[in-house]
Amino acid sequence: MRGVVVFYGDLSDNYVMDMNRCPTCGDRFEELGTHFRYHGDHRPELSDRQRGIIDYLILRGATVRRETANSRLEVYSTSEAWIRDVSDTLGWVAGDPWVQQSASDVADRSRRQYDTDVTEEDCSDLWALTTVPHPSLDYDGATDVDHLEPLTLRLLVATVGTWVGLLFGSLHLDVRAWDVSGDHLRGLLSKRGVATAEYDGEGYAEDSPTCRYHHDDDVVVVPHYDALELLDSVGLSLSDVAEPITFQN
Repeated sequence: MRGVVVFYGDLSDNYVMDMNRCPTCGDRFEELGTHFRYHGDHRPELSDRQRGIIDYLILRGATVRRETANSRLEVYSTSEAWIRDVSDTLGWVAGDPWVQQSASDVADRSRRQYDTDVTEEDCSDLWALTTVPHPSLDYDGATDVDHLEPLTLRLLVATVGTWVGLLFGSLHLDVRAWDVSGDHLRGLLSKRGVATAEYDGEGYAEDSPTCRYHHDDDVVVVPHYDALELLDSVGLSLSDVAEPITFQN
């Protein structure tokens, strides 16, 4: 397991489908993956929306399991609302969420491992979902995401994008807790024509009003005007990534 995937965002729309109902024959099954195993022609291709969300989850660090002929994904979160949102939006490809580890179990493990006074109230349940096995889920890691769908990029920016500066500044995409590296993300953005800041190789680069650098390679910096174009292209605004500007006397 690569780690816990925690996401905060909105995936809800009219795309929600009955998760245990076969989209081809219409019958319901307790294990949709088992149905597909014996009726492979009933397994549909992933939609563009499903693919965009799954690519996003892979960039974050979703676990890929290869226990059958086809791979499946495991996704974890301490937010029940989010894990259910992901499951509902992915539709038939996602299974029902469940509690993988209770808050009390998390507290017990933390006390044993770190010898600290951790209570159940200090912890949260760890929720999980798995997808059905599918040929399109054969990822080896984040580098297998070789381009950014518009939805993937929107979710990425909404999750880790922070505006640094006031009226002028730059967009910082902080992927230090993700599986994708800053270098790979720069390459993906370059394929979409999005410019990112280049470092001078001599420690800290000099800031400018339209480009506020960061010392960590896994914080990708998009300069001011390129950042505004990027936000517009994915249907986001400056207010989605920036703190409100206030003026004090």
